[in-house]
Amino acid sequence: MTTIKKAFQSIHIISIASFVILTILFANQSFAQETKTEENTPVTGVFNSGTFMENQTVVLLPKNTFECVINHRFGKLGDGVKELFGIYSPSNIRIGVNYGITNKLQIGLGTTKFNKIQDLNYKYSIFEQTTNNKMPVSIVYFGTLSYDAREEATSFSYDNFSFSHRLSYFNEIMVSRKFCDFFSLQVAATHTHLNVVESASEVKEDALRRNDQFGMSALGKLNLTPTIAFTFEYDKNFSLITKKVTDKFQEVKPNFSFGFENATAAHSFQIFISTAESIDYARNMAYNQNPFTSKGLMLGFNITRVFYK
Repeated sequence: MTTIKKAFQSIHIISIASFVILTILFANQSFAQETKTEENTPVTGVFNSGTFMENQTVVLLPKNTFECVINHRFGKLGDGVKELFGIYSPSNIRIGVNYGITNKLQIGLGTTKFNKIQDLNYKYSIFEQTTNNKMPVSIVYFGTLSYDAREEATSFSYDNFSFSHRLSYFNEIMVSRKFCDFFSLQVAATHTHLNVVESASEVKEDALRRNDQFGMSALGKLNLTPTIAFTFEYDKNFSLITKKVTDKFQEVKPNFSFGFENATAAHSFQIFISTAESIDYARNMAYNQNPFTSKGLMLGFNITRVFYK
């Protein structure tokens, strides 16, 4: 356990260091992209897709463009040979669609197996990185509204239940930079709001978690070939639980994922190892209890298909 904790601490330090380095490089024009020109045009190919393992990227769909997304998470690798390392175990899946309303605004809908989550998501481009480096980064807002469609009698069996208890929200501001043709990095500040949280006792007011939780994410891709990239990401929730940490009451654990992506102009296939299984962004940030061991790691994949006008 000590080794695992040290590993997470190291990852945390690396993520913060990456943010600092990224900020310094933004301010330094001498690190301008190799494709720098005098024209004020947006940089392309920052990432291959708007979907990135357990996160979103600054990539938006062009106007009047339609996209289908499939997210799949198998069971735990620690389930062993009998469960074929999680492939036979209970799995989670999300099917979603996205549409580019304008070149700067995208909306989407999706449904997820775990907790029967129905989500409405929206993404807006605030700034785009330019080839002449006058705008050294891309800045994008992403948000979701999630609805828990489980049966009230079995999943919300407490007094004073209301429709709003089914809702949760996730917001983030993403900042990314394409440093060169083969490397891009993104950091984000995240906010999760849960209309209802679990109680630490039979008293409903004895909340274990906070309704508003804040965190960060860091992710990047390193192109190995023109179509294949190594991908990595790390998510950290900074909001602590309201009770003393015990075996029963645990802090939210960071999400960590790494894998590979094979992409073309219209497709993206990502296969990876991850500690996050909810797929829903708010629940991944607010509830993850999976450690970075075989007991918490699982195999996942994402498939996206873009249909251009």
